[in-house]
Amino acid sequence: MKLGDRIGVRSDRRMFGIAMMATVSMLTVASPVQGQTAQDAASSPREDGPSVETSIDTIVVTGTRIGGEAPVGAALVQLGEDDIRESGLASTADILNTVPSILKLGGGDNYAGGQAQQANTINSFSFNKSPNIRGLGVGATLSLVNGHRVPYEGGNMNAFDGDNFPAQMIQRIDVVQDGGSALYGADAIAGTVNYILRRPEDTLEVYSGYRKNDGQNAWYVTGIGGVEWAEGTGQRGGLIVSYQYSDQDPFEASARPDLYNDDLSPYGGPPSPLYSAPGNVVVGGNYYSIPFGQDGTDLTLSDLGTIPNRMNTWTGIEVIPAVEAHRVAANFEQNVTDWLRIFADGLYVHRDFAINGPNSSTSNRVMNFGQLPQIPNSNPYSPCNPDRYPGGVVTGPEELVLACQTGSIGVAYSTVYDIGPPMRTGTTETWTYGGGADVTLPSGWNLTISAHAGTHDAPSVTTQTGGAPAPDFATFNFFCDPTAFQCTDEATAASILARANNLVNRTKYEMQVYSATVDGPLFELPAGEVKVAIGFEQYEGSLLNQNNFGGNNFNPRSVSSAFGELFVPVVSPSADMPGIYELEFNISARYDDYSDAGSTTNPRFGVNWRPTPGLKIFGSWGTSFRAPGLADNDPFSQTGVIPITTSGTQIAASVCGACQSLPFGTIYQSIGGANRNLEPETSEAYAIGADWTPGSVPGLLVSAKYWHISYEGQISTPAFNVGSVNAINQQIYNSQIIYNPALFPELSQENPVAFFGEFPTIDTDNPACAAVFGQKVTTQALYDSMIACYNTGGETGGLFGPPTPPGNVLALVSGRRINAGKTIGDGFDINIAYSFDTDFGSWNLGAVGTYSLGWQVSPLPGAEFVEEVNQLGFPLTFQARGQLGWEDDFSIGRVFANAFVNFRNSYEIDRDQLPIGVDTSFAEVDAYTTFDLSIGLDTGEAIGSPLADGFQLTLSIQNLFDADPPLVVNQAGLAGTAVRFDPTYGSPLGRVFQVQVGKKF
Repeated sequence: MKLGDRIGVRSDRRMFGIAMMATVSMLTVASPVQGQTAQDAASSPREDGPSVETSIDTIVVTGTRIGGEAPVGAALVQLGEDDIRESGLASTADILNTVPSILKLGGGDNYAGGQAQQANTINSFSFNKSPNIRGLGVGATLSLVNGHRVPYEGGNMNAFDGDNFPAQMIQRIDVVQDGGSALYGADAIAGTVNYILRRPEDTLEVYSGYRKNDGQNAWYVTGIGGVEWAEGTGQRGGLIVSYQYSDQDPFEASARPDLYNDDLSPYGGPPSPLYSAPGNVVVGGNYYSIPFGQDGTDLTLSDLGTIPNRMNTWTGIEVIPAVEAHRVAANFEQNVTDWLRIFADGLYVHRDFAINGPNSSTSNRVMNFGQLPQIPNSNPYSPCNPDRYPGGVVTGPEELVLACQTGSIGVAYSTVYDIGPPMRTGTTETWTYGGGADVTLPSGWNLTISAHAGTHDAPSVTTQTGGAPAPDFATFNFFCDPTAFQCTDEATAASILARANNLVNRTKYEMQVYSATVDGPLFELPAGEVKVAIGFEQYEGSLLNQNNFGGNNFNPRSVSSAFGELFVPVVSPSADMPGIYELEFNISARYDDYSDAGSTTNPRFGVNWRPTPGLKIFGSWGTSFRAPGLADNDPFSQTGVIPITTSGTQIAASVCGACQSLPFGTIYQSIGGANRNLEPETSEAYAIGADWTPGSVPGLLVSAKYWHISYEGQISTPAFNVGSVNAINQQIYNSQIIYNPALFPELSQENPVAFFGEFPTIDTDNPACAAVFGQKVTTQALYDSMIACYNTGGETGGLFGPPTPPGNVLALVSGRRINAGKTIGDGFDINIAYSFDTDFGSWNLGAVGTYSLGWQVSPLPGAEFVEEVNQLGFPLTFQARGQLGWEDDFSIGRVFANAFVNFRNSYEIDRDQLPIGVDTSFAEVDAYTTFDLSIGLDTGEAIGSPLADGFQLTLSIQNLFDADPPLVVNQAGLAGTAVRFDPTYGSPLGRVFQVQVGKKF
């Protein structure tokens, strides 16, 4: 779709949105507030003087620092214990993903493959699931636990896995879809997710669950124990602790060959690669297939086929890892006196994961310096070996006989069956602990001091880094069918793997946060007390990056922050003022001073106006920021280059005519490696909306919110995100591409500086590197030196694949981080909920959705804005989740049932992102609707038996009708190759059954 067409569509959508806003009387949205609401959380404001109950009953409220008040100008998405239970989901992260504004762009299960997942590949190295509000990136969503920061996770150290906590340990999850830097500092650009842990109580609980889908099983067991003491006294306190063990099988691509299949020829695109098993003999550019069903001992030239073999690159690959995890969480409270309360919480998570997966789409291809291996006639399995023929005279097709007379023949072969694919194994350990004290001061003031520390340690090993080692050309059996025979014995396979390069990597993030906040009333107005909160926070963090390729870098940071918040009630209900039942506003601001990224000040204004008791209109404006992460500004972070093999015909002829005659070419794709010149990301956001709870219709909530965000200076890898082939074809990323002058004579004259800056990961003692370092690569000699620098180990991260001669490397595409561009997005969040009682039980009807009016993206500084809403890899125009719920009491306990419908509208692939040759009709992606079902029983105390009481059973089915995700002809990405669906909006798991059983003693 052209830019002008997209702008026209944007205008139509905005007019529709305005009409919709008028229809619902400008009502704005939160999302299902079926658990405890913000108003509930703040319903007991402090009285003057000490209070035992208010101390121990202090409740964490997300979106404000002022105790006893609800957030002003914001709508909270709150998922309470009932919402969690009724979803039937065992995964906390999956429960969060039921909120339409939380997207799997950069998160989810991190299914490998496809261009839509390019941007999160590095973050996926630890296979964590992190919330991503509005699809602005996991780094733009701040995760908190009980209101305090937690250690970063993931390859980019900007994520936090919601599954760190068992769902049964969560009291509620608060999602603020609004910039929060004025209160919480960096990273809250899109919003904040706050995991509130259950408070101490006398309890002993055991839960177990099992999940099953075609190709995968998973199970868990959770124990929760709590104790509360001195209840009703000034020394009331308690502790609650949970432990969970979980085990998940890997999910193999072969379980869904219809989705994980890189043969795009049915749609006019490229077929699967010619590197296969059994392989192909290559002579004069022609491919002769080695036949199936034979072991290579009797093969002759006449046995070779004329139709080449092809093999799906996903062969032997797993797209979700095997994961074994132990999780421990604790929450503690203690009233020491009638004016002093202490609190603490802690978390420890140990995860072991393993996955068979490609380092690149060239994994397991046998190559010799980027060329086909030449197998000598003396190889005992070669069809050119004279010993195969009577009298020692080689016979067969003339072209093959002539090739044998040269002394060798080329073979395109994959060793995936012989030595297995690359494997990534690792351990992640996350722990955070800390606490503080609430001190009740005179005149209704309160002081809160706290200290929290955390660590995320992630050692890992990736095998066959730099590509699978080539077997011995003179003795290895290249001519056997490994799908039918064991062509390679264990000793031979072990000897080949012994020559492989393995990446041994460790990233370790550590943090300490110290804070102090005082809040209370300043003076009294007719409408109520004017309240203020002021505070100070000190952050100390560091990131250690180590690997066996020479990386050993320690990157520290310290941040000093001061913040303040003012709450002003203007009109109260007692004023009896026409048109203004209640009016209040809030002003907050925060100053952050970074040791390495300068300083920033971010304000926020919020207002609540209730014209009537049942209608609240609210609005907010504020700015937020995200400083470059410790992985972003660490030049040694995740460096390396991946060679991506492609056909020359995949490059548009208008861009490279000379490429069209190349059967194979390689693009070098650099990954990681930041720079010290990054600027902070900044955003400006505003919202207006309303909640309507009419007194005439008890149980009805209608809510809508219009939101707008402008986000610029985004730290990203734009050319890497769209994929190297697309980056070349689209021609807007040339500042991030160095072209081969022999193939791109005109484009190469504007080539940028080699290595895209003077990065310390380049070894200038290497002659090839020194010859080009810091120069613009506008000549063939400089280009050849640059490629030779990578081929000879001149880059710290190394070459994650076989080296290719410079003449066959089409281009170098940068995957290094820059302050890339700007995003302007706006839309509506919508929520309708209605609950009512009948003679046949209690019913709950609801729908929550997000309607995106626009998503304009400028991918590079100064680049033209392009409307990307409803495009592959970006937010959809409309997605929603509806619910019909019922529950009733019976003699055996409380029975409930819930039906859910999930809808995602149709969308498009940019025509320029379709693989060359694919018909443009495949740019249209169908809408996707799935249904979920959950039913359950909670016996409570209904039966009167110690064994039967407190028993819980939940059965759920996700994707009830096993609907396949819509076809998406999805171009190759980094972590694998092409797929036939969009991992962002479609799951490959199909129908998923879950059963959960629990018992409270």
